[in-house]
This record gives sequence, structure tokens and C-alpha cells, in this order.
Amino acid sequence: MKRFWSLIGAILMSVAFAQNYVDISIGGKFIMRLRAGHGNLSVEERARIIEERLSAHLGARLSEEQITLKEVRKGQQYEIYIRGQLLVTVTPADAEAARMSVRQLAEHWLKQLRQTLPGLSARPPA
Repeated sequence: MKRFWSLIGAILMSVAFAQNYVDISIGGKFIMRLRAGHGNLSVEERARIIEERLSAHLGARLSEEQITLKEVRKGQQYEIYIRGQLLVTVTPADAEAARMSVRQLAEHWLKQLRQTLPGLSARPPA
């Protein structure tokens, strides 16, 4: 019986510590941590789409000003754009998973993108 409870405990621990997020990196540089799906997209599918959108801008010599934030629904949804093209929608589910307000998370991601992308876009990773 003791062995049974040990096994149950190990299973619960592995479930509790299972990775339920995807880190998005370009050229070895951390960009953002995505913790929630959106619409009918899983976290993994959403991350793949964001990575594709990011990759399309590498080598384009981005400036910080070309990475913008737009409030879509007051305090509930924000969108981040690169050169006028949608990169990611920041939702209440994202914010709840990150334990921030939607605005805080949107501004956090915007700051991270502005600090990282211009340097990467000037010299695309090998």
C-alpha cells in the first residue's frame, strides 16, 4: 500500500510540474513565454504561428518604433504589431496564466520585443 501511495504521489508531482507553456526564442534570444491558447489554437500551435511571424521580419532592420501596441478592447485585449502586421493578440487568458493584468502583460511583451528584435533583425541568426 505504501508503494501505491508513493506512485500516486510521483504521478501527481509530474502532473503538477508538467510544462504548460512554450518559450518563444529567435536566434537563441528569449522573446516571450506563451502560456495560453487562443480560440481553437493550442499553446503550441499559437507559438508556431508567432515564431513564423517573427521570422518573417528577421533581416528587415527593424526599429523599436516599428513594434507597436494597440488596445483592441479596453483593458481586455491588446495586439502587438510589427510594421503594421499582427504578431500576437494578448488576451485575458494569457494575463491570468502570467498573473498580470492584460495591459501589464502586453506592455511586458512589447518591451521585450523592442529590446530584442531590432538587434536580431540587423543580423539574422545562422
